[in-house]
Amino acid sequence: MPRFFAMPWVLSAMLATTSALAGPLRQAAESTSTEAFINDEPHIAGRVTFNLGGSFLVPLGKTSDRFDTGWGFLLGAGYNFTDRLGAFIEYQYSDFDLKDRVLQGENVSGDHIMQYGNLNVLVGLLPHGRVGLYLTGGPGLYYRKVEITELAGATLVPICDPWLLICYNDVVPVSNVIGSRSSTDFGLNGGVGVSYRVYDLMRVYLEVRYHYIFGPKFNAIEGTQRADGQYLPINLGLRF
Repeated sequence: MPRFFAMPWVLSAMLATTSALAGPLRQAAESTSTEAFINDEPHIAGRVTFNLGGSFLVPLGKTSDRFDTGWGFLLGAGYNFTDRLGAFIEYQYSDFDLKDRVLQGENVSGDHIMQYGNLNVLVGLLPHGRVGLYLTGGPGLYYRKVEITELAGATLVPICDPWLLICYNDVVPVSNVIGSRSSTDFGLNGGVGVSYRVYDLMRVYLEVRYHYIFGPKFNAIEGTQRADGQYLPINLGLRF
């Protein structure tokens, strides 16, 4: 009999315990569900990131009068201080063909190579989610080389073209013109990009950036001119 009368008391205790635990269990379940949702949509990148990609480069301004559209590749590494602010260094190599009629009345063959290193800031406008949007820009050091391999049509020419990194205001033999010349200069870049998460923190990104290079001065017949360069790379790559 005592055991029989003790049963309701035991059941009441069990019900009270279950009721007391229901609240914390429900909160834990909701917290787990929320954490799972956040983890399902990670940040735009991890703390340390790397990127690589290919480029389609469009010369602008007077640079476009000398060189055809080029191609290139880039490599970079960065660090994200917060979800929205990061910094990265980047190297790019690019190659362009010289336009055939870059010199009036002369057939010219050659190419143009540009390499640069940039230190850029990245500002994430959409730091979470599958699709990301960001702004980027910063200073850089640019190495440009122009090589003329053939100049047909004359044996003696006066030639002064700062964007070809050559300037002879007097008549000179063609052999003086053929060859390569280079310049290393300071520049700035800035642009916008969009990314798409394909797996975990790995993202495909597409960005457009404008580069302006402060080139050397040349004393041409028309006066002092600077061989400033303008380029618009369209970059497609992976960031992980």
